Amino acid sequence: MKSFSKFEVHCALIATSLLLAGCQKKPEVRYSDTLARNALMALPFPDWAPTGSAQVQAVSVSPTTDAPSDAAVAVVQVEVSPVYVVRLDDTHAALVTQVLPVDENNRPYDGHAHSGMIGAYFFEHSAAGWRMTDRQDFVTTSGVGGTIGKTGITKLEEGHFAVTAQWGSCWQGYCGRWLVVVGLQGSEATLLNSGIALSVDNDGAHGACSALGGGDPAAAKEVADAEKHECLDIQSKWKFEGNRLVVSYEGRLSQLGENGELRPTEKIREQAIYEATPGKLTLISGRDPIPGF
Repeated sequence: MKSFSKFEVHCALIATSLLLAGCQKKPEVRYSDTLARNALMALPFPDWAPTGSAQVQAVSVSPTTDAPSDAAVAVVQVEVSPVYVVRLDDTHAALVTQVLPVDENNRPYDGHAHSGMIGAYFFEHSAAGWRMTDRQDFVTTSGVGGTIGKTGITKLEEGHFAVTAQWGSCWQGYCGRWLVVVGLQGSEATLLNSGIALSVDNDGAHGACSALGGGDPAAAKEVADAEKHECLDIQSKWKFEGNRLVVSYEGRLSQLGENGELRPTEKIREQAIYEATPGKLTLISGRDPIPGF
């Protein structure tokens, strides 16, 4: 057998080291020159496009639990659309997305029982541009019928923003509206409230209840009493005042008592005030008068 000189062995080791170094390339760090929504979408989803099949991406969805595990994570196909770019401060930004599960034909489910999801991605700026630092493909569910609802952004305090999604739905004559609130701060999106009840009416189930709105309350009570059903008609308006979310309710409510009797119609005029702090939305005054249904 041929013996190798120390020089030949040394050269062979150098060549092997160079070969391994070439095979072990560091992951490429990608940047965006701008905060344009479509440009940022290319960082979490390199092959994403605003239309067509490339709008559908695979994301990891895991429910929020006290002790998350790998078993709780599911990878699903979804249609992802950018909704807002939020400049958190001079060097940090967030991208909020609408995420809609799709069927085998890559079309978003639009049935009554299908809600959408809100996603969030976070970026930091340097001399090289904007780099993604964190991602939350799934923050919370919102909406119904292939949409997350009517969305908005509110600045609460320095570096803290609220993402709101208002949506409504009807089921068997009962209609309601809800407000989802998500907080953005630092490099994290936090669910502040999964659904503040904003309105309810059951006129579709019991037409006589519409009289509670000012038509003929006596007639409404007579019919409702005979049929032994409740009447619900409460609406609201909401707004942020600084760091506080103010929800003002008005309407009428007539519920059944413990023995099935119809209680007198109650006039509703209440206000619920919530205080937003990073990671929390706390009811500090009043109440939400809308009963569950």
